[in-house]
Amino acid sequence: MEYSKHRFEFFSDGVMAIIITIIVLEIPLTNNFSFEGITSFLYSIFIFFVSFFIVGSFWNKHHGLIDHAKKITNKIIWKNMIFLFFLALLPIFTKWVLENPDNLIPVLSYDILFILANISFFLIVKEIYREKMLKRNEIDRDNREHPSIHIFSIIITLILIIILAILFPQITIILFIGFPIIFSLMNIFLDKNDPFEKILPNNE
Repeated sequence: MEYSKHRFEFFSDGVMAIIITIIVLEIPLTNNFSFEGITSFLYSIFIFFVSFFIVGSFWNKHHGLIDHAKKITNKIIWKNMIFLFFLALLPIFTKWVLENPDNLIPVLSYDILFILANISFFLIVKEIYREKMLKRNEIDRDNREHPSIHIFSIIITLILIIILAILFPQITIILFIGFPIIFSLMNIFLDKNDPFEKILPNNE
């Protein structure tokens, strides 16, 4: 069964817009205008920036991905639902980090959520790739494995950050907050044209 591509995009775009709105509403206003109070407020805005950047990066990738979809199937819809489920948890984990700025567990959980969102997103990539390959005779093995390599690199990087956090606990928070920013920047700037042209074949 095929579904409307436009309704699929509108629903996903709407969910992401709501997620960003909820995140910004979680920024606590301060009545403490001392240096410490202003610093805490700026930290909250920075955490919002990180979450905003993550959602924006996913929106950019999602938009490019759906352009490659020849049709929207039931499998694609439900894998997209799983992706949006993890992304919709971002406001809660953002609030957790905001309320516990010096605690490692909320930030680590935030990064794990980021990984789960990436894994679920690339399940959509693989499903769209599979649908397109059913129409073709040849399969580029390197391209087929590209999403798995991407996820593997994210997980390895997080493991390295955890090791560094154990060795250098004073920079732990910086490392964990920087982790999703780095990979979001990579997604935006390393794929200068079409981020999926190396993964998905052109429509025929």
